[in-house]
Amino acid sequence: MIRQWFATMNDVLDDLIVRFPQATEEEKNALRQQWDMLKTLSDDIIESWLQFEDKMGAYRDLEQQAQVVPDPEPQKFLGSFIKGQGYFKLHMFKHSSDQMEEAIAMYPDFLCARMFLAMSRMHMKQWGEAQRHFQLIAAITDESRLQAIAYNALGCIQAIYAHIEQARSYFLKALEADPGFIDPKKNLESVLQGNGQLQLQFGSAELQTLVQV
Repeated sequence: MIRQWFATMNDVLDDLIVRFPQATEEEKNALRQQWDMLKTLSDDIIESWLQFEDKMGAYRDLEQQAQVVPDPEPQKFLGSFIKGQGYFKLHMFKHSSDQMEEAIAMYPDFLCARMFLAMSRMHMKQWGEAQRHFQLIAAITDESRLQAIAYNALGCIQAIYAHIEQARSYFLKALEADPGFIDPKKNLESVLQGNGQLQLQFGSAELQTLVQV
């Protein structure tokens, strides 16, 4: 299954490599954003997987002590997570959301699955649900980029609600967490312009909305 995940990531990268030379400048910017998201997800997957392996090791210790039959949940969890990633790539966000819900029901602390769930909810315009998951991610993660992504998404949600001051605050928190993250910088510039129309970027896609500022 891990090989399947890397094969999917490689397919996406191959597509970016093929498309980039002939792309317009606007298309290149979109491709760069896709690459940034792939890099972010890759970094988080590695860190989260190490944490997952630690938990698996703890389980194996308990298993040896208790001499019990292994629980099939880890395999079920990983299957749901990989399926959810595949659906997300195909823009089938409802199906992705369902799979990630199953994954975090088994392992609530696996933040990458929760991030995919939150992003799926964003695409489905379920702002309240997305906000709940992003708030949890921002509160408990130790990864600066993951925290920045969560704060940036929370800023986008507040901007959609026309809560511009709260949006600015979240974008600033995102930049404080990871000064190299481009999306919150662009979003902050957009809300500071105050021209009534915002073009918001939250990592996996752009959101456009009209707000009164």
